[in-house]
Amino acid sequence: MYDKIENIADALADRDYEHARRRAFWRKIRSLLGRKCNDLLPAERVLNNLLNQEFRSLGLQQVPIERIVGSSGRYRDFDLAFLPLRQEHDGRWQSVARARRQGFNLPPPLLYNVGDTYFVEDGNHRISVASASGQEYIEANVIAIDASALKAEPSCTRLGYKIAGYEPQNKAVSCSA
Repeated sequence: MYDKIENIADALADRDYEHARRRAFWRKIRSLLGRKCNDLLPAERVLNNLLNQEFRSLGLQQVPIERIVGSSGRYRDFDLAFLPLRQEHDGRWQSVARARRQGFNLPPPLLYNVGDTYFVEDGNHRISVASASGQEYIEANVIAIDASALKAEPSCTRLGYKIAGYEPQNKAVSCSA
C-alpha cells in the first residue's frame, strides 16, 4: 500500500516538475519577445554593499513569494517566478515536491530582507515548489538588513526596481521599470 502511495507521489512530482519547466520556458520566450527581464538578482552583489549594516533576526515570518527577487548562489537556476530553469536540478526539485505532496513538514527557507524585497540564502527548491503550486506566501526564517544606505533604481524585478550595486547581465533586454 505504501509503495503505491509513493509511486503516485513520484508520478505527481514528475508531472509538477515538467509543468513548472514548461511554464519557465514560455515565461522566458515571453520575456525575450517583450524585451523584459525574467531573472533573479544575485544576492551576493547586493549583500556585499550591506556588509557594514545591521543584521537582525525577525524569526519566522509569512513572506509573499512575489517579493523574493534574488538568491544567494542559485539566481541562474530559477526565473523571477522561481520556476526551475536547469534540468540538472530536477531530482532535488522533485524530491521536495514529493515530500510536500506526502505532507512532510519541510524546514522553512532562510531569507534576507532588504527593504521590501527578499533574497534566498537557503531553500530555493522549497520556494520554487511552493511558487509552482500557486502558493502566494511562504513561512520563512527572516534576517532583516538595514537598507537605508541603498537607493532604488529601475530594474527587471517584478517589483519594478533594483537595489544599487546590481547591473543586469543581459544588456539586450530592457530592465527599466
